[in-house]
Amino acid sequence: MLTLESKDFIQLSLLLVIASFSIPIARKVSLVEIPILISLGLLFGPGLGVINHSFAEYMIQDFAGFGVGILGLVIILYYESHNINFRVIRKFLLNIISLNTVGMVVTSVVAGVFFSLLTGAPFLIGFLFGAIISPTDPSTLIPLFRKIKIKDDYSGTLIGESLFNDPLAIILVTLAISFIYSGSSYSTLFNSVTGAVGIIGGIPLFLVIQIAVPSVFGVAMGFGIIYLNKYLNFENLIVGLLLGVVLFELTVLYGLGITPFPAIIATGAIVGTFTDKSIFWSRESNFQENLSFLAQGIIFILVGSLITIGDITGYLLQGFILTLIVIFVVRPMAVFISLPPGRSKNKGPAKSWRTKTFIALSGPRGVVSVVEGAVPYSIGLLSGNALLLKWGLVLEIDVTFIVLISILLQTIYLPIVAGRLLPQDATQT
Repeated sequence: MLTLESKDFIQLSLLLVIASFSIPIARKVSLVEIPILISLGLLFGPGLGVINHSFAEYMIQDFAGFGVGILGLVIILYYESHNINFRVIRKFLLNIISLNTVGMVVTSVVAGVFFSLLTGAPFLIGFLFGAIISPTDPSTLIPLFRKIKIKDDYSGTLIGESLFNDPLAIILVTLAISFIYSGSSYSTLFNSVTGAVGIIGGIPLFLVIQIAVPSVFGVAMGFGIIYLNKYLNFENLIVGLLLGVVLFELTVLYGLGITPFPAIIATGAIVGTFTDKSIFWSRESNFQENLSFLAQGIIFILVGSLITIGDITGYLLQGFILTLIVIFVVRPMAVFISLPPGRSKNKGPAKSWRTKTFIALSGPRGVVSVVEGAVPYSIGLLSGNALLLKWGLVLEIDVTFIVLISILLQTIYLPIVAGRLLPQDATQT
């Protein structure tokens, strides 16, 4: 007789086997792998019941204390930051900052209004919904842009936005929950900072802490490993050392209430830029690339498996309508308000209305939104707050549908949109 642990391992083994089939299927139908992975998750999750909902929910949100969603995102960001283009980040820095401040606030407010109108929820719940779905997803955009070979000058703003929008999302979600339930300890650090200097000064200070502290930490760790390796030469085990360092950054910063993603990105960028490109560093990069593909496969199959038959019958239409509103109304409003004509000092493609329209139609929601979507109901259960108990599950299910449908739609239509809106030289040959 199989124990509960054995059943979980069987599902995990099937997860890995199923993920491997996405490559030949995607090649056969001429699509990128992500919608194939999600479709396989839907088929083997709610469709056939091979991967059950409780297993998918545990894996994506709670595995090893972080969830595969966060762990996988860390692995993907670390590898992809090996190839980060500092010239592009500097070139589009003002656009990135504007999208990650003005754009996210606009998203939270406007999406909140639509959510309240559609569901009848109070605006505070609507604002919480908008805050949860405000960050875009690098684990979808980076592999997609690599697959369709869009040049950095055209994808740089979107990639930069998705890499650095987590800190403000934390602030917005924390603010919303604090307005609904003032006794919440969702972000102890945020409460401490605003308690010390007030809400007006606390928000920018918290944002600086969330970006500057982990970035400096990540840069120091990256250069530290490079320096150590020059004298100690870890050879093949440099792979294990750096993976351990990245997980250490995640654990320490997460424990302090600081987002770890800037540290992960900084370490990966330093390692990718300043190493001597010896055979051992090449093996490290190849290992991280393969691990990144594996993480991507597991994440998106689990996202598809999160949906239940009850969710589909009860919330599919509402989730689909909200997704269309977020993609085709809220996102374009946020982008065109953040990047109005003449505001950007950047020369070249960033000023083109076609490129801005491409940016407006890009921006799938992802793992961070799924993880944060489960927070309101969890706090409601712990606190007994009536609003969070009533609307928490609705938020969680709707957010899951938005992530699922936005990824499916945008991974299918973005290659077509890129061909229509961007000039011929926007793709690499």
